[in-house]
Amino acid sequence: MDPIINKFKPLDNEDDNKNGCPKDEENCDDKRSNLDKLFEKLYPKQRNCVKEELSIKQSKLGTSDSNWEFYKNFFIKSPIDFSWKKAFEKGNLKGEDFDIDYENIFEDVGKLTEVEKQLQLLYRPFTCVMDVGCRFNMYELCLLMIDSRYDPGSHPSLSVKVTHPSAQVKIHAGGTIVATALSADSARCALFKVVRILQDLDYKADMKNFSKNIVNASFSMPFKLDLELMIRRHAEEVTHNRSKRPFITYTNDEAGVRFAVFPTGFVLVLHSTSHSETRAAMASFLPILARFKNGYPTAVEQQGLLVGDLSYKLVWERRLEKDKEGLLLYS
Repeated sequence: MDPIINKFKPLDNEDDNKNGCPKDEENCDDKRSNLDKLFEKLYPKQRNCVKEELSIKQSKLGTSDSNWEFYKNFFIKSPIDFSWKKAFEKGNLKGEDFDIDYENIFEDVGKLTEVEKQLQLLYRPFTCVMDVGCRFNMYELCLLMIDSRYDPGSHPSLSVKVTHPSAQVKIHAGGTIVATALSADSARCALFKVVRILQDLDYKADMKNFSKNIVNASFSMPFKLDLELMIRRHAEEVTHNRSKRPFITYTNDEAGVRFAVFPTGFVLVLHSTSHSETRAAMASFLPILARFKNGYPTAVEQQGLLVGDLSYKLVWERRLEKDKEGLLLYS
């Protein structure tokens, strides 16, 4: 056992120093393993650097200009985290301005692919999540359920294919069930269908903590938007609070769809129930946005970067998804 113990002694260097280990390197040299001695000979400076990095205190990292501190507190704090001064900066047009007929955005099928590319239109699948409050044996559950697949090498959940309605349901060992479909109704129906199957298999599945995704699509106008003018002209449809959020909320009462509009031209489509409803709401909203053109975004805004590779688009989408009660939209 002595040779094994000696190998692990270098891990306790700090305790040895507290217990009165001599500061003289010649006296401490015998207490270090041969691997440590070899490492010191090969990289004498690097070993000291590693010790220095490990001894850095939290106070040194807590500077106001430190990106590390920004990342640490980014999701904890709720300030605006958005520079309105930079939002008023205008960039230059890159390339030729693509001609988009905003009045009939989805009418010309031949140009639809190019239009969606210019708008960077991205649809989100409709998802519903529920916690059933029990744990599952994945291998056992896979044998009991029809049209199910369990491949722990690719994903830790059990995948179930539902045909009526068409959806995919994933069951996690901890009791969380996620249904994904092309409409909100299909995702919800598929989720409850799987829960009923689990109950028929004598699992004590209690339906609780039901939720669904809020963000259903996103797009970016090829120009910046004058939100101040939009607030004045659409006072009944628009709510805003610059101290809480860097976007205005536009509500389409007819479709029940809401839009989070950023001054950079980025827009999130919220509370839709199907892709057809999303397209209909966008078709009526895009001509309105086209009237508030306010220059072109800068190079930084086109990339959407906030700090490093952190995008403000992803940050606020995440915050809206967590805001199930809609407090952030209308605060």
